[in-house]
This record gives sequence, C-alpha cells and structure tokens, in this order.
Amino acid sequence: MTTLTAPRRPFAEIDVPRWRLWPVLLAGALMQGVLWPARELARFIAHQAAPFFNLHVWAFVGLAMVFQTLAGFACIALMRRVLPQAPTYLAWPARGRSLLGAALAIGVGMGVLMLVADWWPQLAAHRAPDAGYDPSHGGVAGWLVVMACSGLCEEPIFRGLLVGLLTALVPGRVRVGPVDLPVSGVLVALLFGLAHYESFRVQPLSLAIAQQVYAFAFGLIYVWLMERSRSLLAPIVAHGVGDAVEVGAVFWLQASWAMH
Repeated sequence: MTTLTAPRRPFAEIDVPRWRLWPVLLAGALMQGVLWPARELARFIAHQAAPFFNLHVWAFVGLAMVFQTLAGFACIALMRRVLPQAPTYLAWPARGRSLLGAALAIGVGMGVLMLVADWWPQLAAHRAPDAGYDPSHGGVAGWLVVMACSGLCEEPIFRGLLVGLLTALVPGRVRVGPVDLPVSGVLVALLFGLAHYESFRVQPLSLAIAQQVYAFAFGLIYVWLMERSRSLLAPIVAHGVGDAVEVGAVFWLQASWAMH
C-alpha cells in the first residue's frame, strides 16, 4: 500500500522573487537623510541656548526627536505619492488585533534586557549605572517622557517609512521555524542596529556589539508586532515602554544604591 505525504518544509526558508541592492542603499541613505539633519538642527539650536540645554540634556534629545519625527512623516507623505503601493501601517489596528498587552509585556522585557546589556559591569559590581542623567525631579520626569516617546519618533521612520519602501521594492519573506517576516523587515532591522553606530565611539567594544545585537533583534520584534496588528501602534508602545523602563530602572538603582 502506497501513501502520499506532503513534502516536509525546511526549518528556514528565504523567498525573494526580485532581489536588488540599490533599494537597500536607498533605504540606508534615506535613514541618514532623516536622522542626521534633524539631529544637527537640534544641535544648532542647542548651541544658541547652551546654558539651558547643558542643564537639560533631555530637552536636546527631545528636540532632536521632534525634528526627526516631522522629517519622517514628511517622507512618508512623499512616499505615498511616489510609491503608493508601499504600505505604511499608519492606521489604527482592527478591533481585537491591537496587541497592546503583548506590546507592554514585550516593552518591559526589552527594558530589563537593555539594562543588563548596557550596564552589566556596574550591576555586577553592585554600583549604580553612571548614565549622566539629571537626577532632579524635573530631570527624571523629562528623561522618562522623552524615552516614552522614542517609539513615536523612530517607529514611523524605521517600520513605517523604510519597511514600507523596501516591501514595495524588495518583496519577499523570510521564515525560520514558525516565525515568518518580510525580507524588508529583516533588512531594516539591520539598518536599525547600524543607526546606533555611535555606541562604538563612546562605549567598550563588548557593550557596543551587545547594543547592535539587541537593536537588530528588537527591530525584528517590532516588525512582527506591526504585521500582526496591521498598525504601528503596538511597536510604538513596545519601543517607548522599553526605553522608559531602562531609564526608569537606572534612576531607581541610582536612588536605592546611593543609600547603601
């Protein structure tokens, strides 16, 4: 007796029907074209009001984020006209598909992971992380608000703009086990890690590499949340919660360990 069985799928598959390098280079240039000028404009303004911004570094970070957010949304509006088939996920999730609970839990886990990856030498020595944050009440509030808004700044740029662009220009899927993601999401996760290149100039090599690794992994999680919810809301929440949890934990450690 002969039985027919379906062929076994391999554990990992890459399906890219049309691979081209120039869209990836374009996405990298676009990333820098959004992030760098906005940051330099904020730096220019900060120099004009140096006494204030030197005392309130969180305000400079927030100002740069505002300019980057505006630049990102402007590029998304332009892309919608030039490349209307590119998805941007600028929509509210459908009822029952927001994944906000999962985003909150993922964000908390990310915050703890980043705390350990960024500060493990100090934590191992039972020393509070010396992040240079302003420990005053205004400084704590300012840093927490800015970090909580980081997803609103970065997710429209990386997942809305860049993933949307590459989804239209480099279609395809990557599957590893049960995880199935667009090739565009994997490429942008790599770019998301590279966007943190300055860590190699200011941190020990091991910590800088760790930041690259978790930034790439988080980029994959953000695009997974975006695809499953069909919206940027869940990755925005996860991103902001993760950054705020890490910074909040640093403040808590500074306050609690300083008493010992």
